[in-house]
Amino acid sequence: MNDSTFRVYVRDASLRRLGQVADYTSLTVVPRYNAVGAFTLEVSADSDKAPLLVEGNGLIIRTAGGDTVMSGPIRTVDWSRSSSDGGSGKLTVGGVDDTTVLAQYTCWPSPTAAIGSQTASVYKISAVAAETAMWQLVNLNAGPSALASRKNTLLTLAADGARGGTITRQVNQFDNLLTTLQDIANSASLGFRVTQVGTSLQFQVYTPTTRPAARFSFALGNLTDASYTTTPPTCTRAIVVAGGGSSPRVCKTYDRSDPIFPGLVIEQFVDQTSVDTASVDLAAQMDQAGAEALANGAGQGSLSISPIDIPQLRYGRDYSVGDTVSADVRGDWYTDVVREVSITCTATDGTKVTATVGGDSTGTSTVARIYAYIAQVKKDVGRLKTRKAA
Repeated sequence: MNDSTFRVYVRDASLRRLGQVADYTSLTVVPRYNAVGAFTLEVSADSDKAPLLVEGNGLIIRTAGGDTVMSGPIRTVDWSRSSSDGGSGKLTVGGVDDTTVLAQYTCWPSPTAAIGSQTASVYKISAVAAETAMWQLVNLNAGPSALASRKNTLLTLAADGARGGTITRQVNQFDNLLTTLQDIANSASLGFRVTQVGTSLQFQVYTPTTRPAARFSFALGNLTDASYTTTPPTCTRAIVVAGGGSSPRVCKTYDRSDPIFPGLVIEQFVDQTSVDTASVDLAAQMDQAGAEALANGAGQGSLSISPIDIPQLRYGRDYSVGDTVSADVRGDWYTDVVREVSITCTATDGTKVTATVGGDSTGTSTVARIYAYIAQVKKDVGRLKTRKAA
């Protein structure tokens, strides 16, 4: 990939194209797998397109071939000027990709009912494909079938392909929609995104593609830098507790040995006390909750590589975010999903691509995992509060 592959267009709030920014000096695009991506654009404040770069508008970033790399709203517009600048200064435009729309909504327990009629404490998903469950959550809470007061008129959904295994679970009242979709997708090995298609924002679910030919190593001459880090698990034994309120209490443990720390046992309480233990799908719900806790708490390895585009292997053509690739790590081949790619393009340095393979898109360091654990604790506390309020 080189800098000529990027075409940057400005859109308005209705997603209509306003013009092309052809004179940008720097562009960084960070697409992320099952997470919200980001972009940063720098351009002279003297640019004739500068008046279009305002909050409320957005950017569409495409390759020379017309493929959309990212689309999303502008969130920040900063101006700066130095004493050596003979012009009017520089604009730095920051934004996020359109997947952010999913973070704006919660999962209502009865999404087709008015707020005053939310008598249930959970939304039930019963024996459907993971993609179907995700499709329904988006459709009912933000999409075409949502209440008129909640419906995002720009949001559409690609056809439901019923991908992923069958799941049965309960979504606690008013859990964040994006977080819920991440839990389901990551457990089912599915990818999802929201991107602009025409004058609409389309929710898409896909199966990550395995790219056997996407292999990176210093010996092959397509790497400049590589680093590999591991983080220990935060849960190897999930203690799932259901019922205990209006129905008898049922407890069950689920174990998964970590291959790097085989003797390490870390117990984690998984609160399913809102589940009626008389439910016919009790076992399936507890199994699903246990599996998700073990998956989310598993030890992780993260590989950061700086690949070089060569004629035989180019980013955007031969592999992309969400694809499974392989890289040589100290003599062994490491295979995992491309979680994040940072693409930086400048007039002086050309294009630089840095990919993160494995781990997760929101951070893979030990500190990040601790923060993720704290976030989960806060989420559980929030569930307790909403349950008491119900």
